[in-house]
Amino acid sequence: MRFLLVSGLLVFGLTSLSAQAVVGDGSLDSDNDGLADSLEQSLLEQFQPRFVISDHDCSTKPAEFTPMLKKPVPVADNGTIYGQAFPSPGKTDAVELHYYDLWRKDCGQAGHDLDAEHVSVLVERDGADGWKARYWYAAAHEDTMCDASQIVRAKALDAETKGPEIWVSAGKHGAFLSRKACRSGCGADSCDGDDPLGSARVVNLGELAAPMNGAIWVESLQWPLKQKMGRSDFEEPLITRLDRLPADEIAWANPAKRPAQAVILGGEEGLGGAATGLRATDSALTTADTNTSGALDTAQRKTGNALVKSYRGVKKALKAATGKSQGLEDQK
Repeated sequence: MRFLLVSGLLVFGLTSLSAQAVVGDGSLDSDNDGLADSLEQSLLEQFQPRFVISDHDCSTKPAEFTPMLKKPVPVADNGTIYGQAFPSPGKTDAVELHYYDLWRKDCGQAGHDLDAEHVSVLVERDGADGWKARYWYAAAHEDTMCDASQIVRAKALDAETKGPEIWVSAGKHGAFLSRKACRSGCGADSCDGDDPLGSARVVNLGELAAPMNGAIWVESLQWPLKQKMGRSDFEEPLITRLDRLPADEIAWANPAKRPAQAVILGGEEGLGGAATGLRATDSALTTADTNTSGALDTAQRKTGNALVKSYRGVKKALKAATGKSQGLEDQK
């Protein structure tokens, strides 16, 4: 029987050593994904991001969760970060790393208990023993109309051999690759933190079918962690679109939602500001401060007028429809 030490408590593992796989060099592979536990932990530690959170977040810090329970129960809001490492689908010598900041609660307008957010990176073997990051992805309100997730080349963040700074919005916990990107979306995000989160060593979650370190709560339906663990953030269409952009661009992962988000954020008077950060439909914000102002001005000129016209057109149509309906009522 395997033993695990979590938060100073000795707990029993669910699986015996005989049921666990080993990789070619004889190393232990507890989650049966073909990667040695030691390699996974090494990569997770090397590329662990520096999360920057708000000092007045109502949930304080990412939480540590009680091991060996099917229901996620917070132990303490102590800044623990959980990780996942798995071979990148369809790629040779590439590994996808996910970093999960798990929170006791979401404190937005539609607040709720438990919040599972994450950042991920695609790393590739660089030489006999080294690894280098190629792309970083930050999830912000995934699978909603306000999805503001972003992707960027690792070199643009100076994060090819280490983790970058990640800005986390207060209360909502969306992750952003720059503080400027946090201003976009539907307007609920504020990244006002100043100091990177200090946390304990990243804790490996393993895989859904073979959780590690007692994290059997990954399957819980009380939060979307299961969906996030079960998919890649670096599918080819997204990578192909990013590679068409300038080298320092941060791109929106779901640009088709940007016009609707601008309308939600700004309304008629704020559409020009809501357009800030958009470059056509593919890009978000440049990471180089020297280029940011120009990029924002260009984006606003190209998209602001179109968005204003679109919004006013919809407004006019709604008024006309309302007038017709009222006329019909008067004739009755």
